[in-house]
Amino acid sequence: MAKTFEIGFTMAGAISAGAYTAGVMDFFIEALDSYYEAKKQPGWDGPVHDVRIPIMAGASAGGMTSAICALHAFRDRFDHVWPQDEARNIPDRRRNRLYSSWVEDIDIEPLCETTDLEKTPGESVRSLLCCDVIDRIVRDAFDMEGAIVGREWIGRGDDRSLRLRLTVTSLRGVPYSFQIYGAHDPRRYGMLNHGEFVDFKIGVAPTPSDGAYALDISDTKTDDWELFRTVAKATGAFPIGLAPRRLSRRPLEYRFASRIGYGVGDAYRIIDPDQWLFEPANDPYKFIAVDGGTVDNEPLEMTRRYLSGGATERNASDGFNTTKAVILVAPFPNYIEAKTLNSAVDPHNRDIGLMSISGALLTALVNQARFKPDELKSAADDEYYSRYLIAPSRDSIGTPESIAYPIACGVMGGFGGFLHKSFRRHDYLLGRRNAQAFLRWHFNLPENAGLFTDFKGDVEKWLVRAPGDPAKPKRISAAGQTNLRALPIIPLTERLSKEIVIPPEELPTPQELFEAGPARRALERRLADRARGVVDRLVDVDLKFNGGPFGWLERVGAKRVGAKLVTNKATDAVHGAIEDVMKAFYKQSGAP
Repeated sequence: MAKTFEIGFTMAGAISAGAYTAGVMDFFIEALDSYYEAKKQPGWDGPVHDVRIPIMAGASAGGMTSAICALHAFRDRFDHVWPQDEARNIPDRRRNRLYSSWVEDIDIEPLCETTDLEKTPGESVRSLLCCDVIDRIVRDAFDMEGAIVGREWIGRGDDRSLRLRLTVTSLRGVPYSFQIYGAHDPRRYGMLNHGEFVDFKIGVAPTPSDGAYALDISDTKTDDWELFRTVAKATGAFPIGLAPRRLSRRPLEYRFASRIGYGVGDAYRIIDPDQWLFEPANDPYKFIAVDGGTVDNEPLEMTRRYLSGGATERNASDGFNTTKAVILVAPFPNYIEAKTLNSAVDPHNRDIGLMSISGALLTALVNQARFKPDELKSAADDEYYSRYLIAPSRDSIGTPESIAYPIACGVMGGFGGFLHKSFRRHDYLLGRRNAQAFLRWHFNLPENAGLFTDFKGDVEKWLVRAPGDPAKPKRISAAGQTNLRALPIIPLTERLSKEIVIPPEELPTPQELFEAGPARRALERRLADRARGVVDRLVDVDLKFNGGPFGWLERVGAKRVGAKLVTNKATDAVHGAIEDVMKAFYKQSGAP
């Protein structure tokens, strides 16, 4: 039996930069399909080990992307995207839902519609942006071309199902309590956990597993599949900006699908919630959910634990015995610069007014929830072969903006990609390019690693080459040994080894929005229309005014002033974002 390498994908929150993550996964799917097809051909002289993906996990936009990947994993048609390739430039929508969802469908125009307000007269505003388009994207994601298949690189052992874990933030929380006041004291010390994940097992007639919803890909009309759809929307429900979702879960799930636990020897033991949760009145357990990235934007640990079989011990990371790895796709890795740290620690650099401190407090709480020093240590170690990061990278043009924004979707706090399709398409292509570079130069093991024991082919031909010097083998270090040669974990076929180059024609084109003209005016009208609709509903439903003519005058004034204020804030942010993209991708002359 061939040696096997397992990969667990974790996809971080990204807002509009889900386009980048989608591009990364587009290339991985193509590379794995091509590798398995090539191994079957007569005369194949490359590595022969298996590569399997038993689990994907994601938060926010990363969760939505992993959900779409899970659907595509069981269809035999997938058209990939290459820059300026007439045959594969824009794939058929039903053959690539990653591209149609993240590049073509999610845009500022539908996000500024008011159809959500029109459907719910008299109800409170649920979000600043209209989320009807998200409902359509999730619905359309199930409309795919191709026969149902079980891909050879999905699953673990004889189990060809895919585990999918999507994080959500529960505004209700799950209660936990502990007996710490004494054996005869009925009081219990209590707390609430707001960080959750919902566990799915997707496949062709998958066998049930404790704590996981078994979803048969051949029948997507069941109640459990409806939960899947709702969770996919909830994990990306960016607070305030996008609408929250109502979820219901079986209380018994929390005895299996939970982050709350501890190590016992080599095993990880789940801690049960408070017994109150399991009372009949709480089944189902209902709560309102928002963006999974609010509490944990990069759920690495749940992926690692699944790969290790629930063990507390880390997967072998020395390179020679490594057979499993977690890959984090993070469009916005938490890079820290000295100026950022100085601003954070020096109180004299911060305004201590109410608004400033309120914003700083929210940021501090989110940052603390995401603080994971053990994971930072592993990611920073060049000889740690079981954890990897794929983050946006492109050549700088010499401006500060080109360093700050390697992806166009990064402007405006990650919402910038919604402004223009060209931003999202560029980032999708960059994701594919970065994934290719990662597989060519970084995702490898020493040539004498156990994974390659059965490789009897042309070793010299398949050695990983040094970046920029294809005639020279790359040298790596592992387990204290240096100057080692390396072989790829996912070998690229000849066609996929040809470097993906993003030509000037594929750069973001913000010029039509930067210059005064019809496109810019249309964008400003959309923003104004949405602002007016949201403010009107807030005044009429959520804000209380006195009755009579004075109350009417107050409401009219509040609507006019509020709509103008929101519109001005939004248009200023948009104009600043467009200017940043111009500076990030074009020199002062305006030429690429």
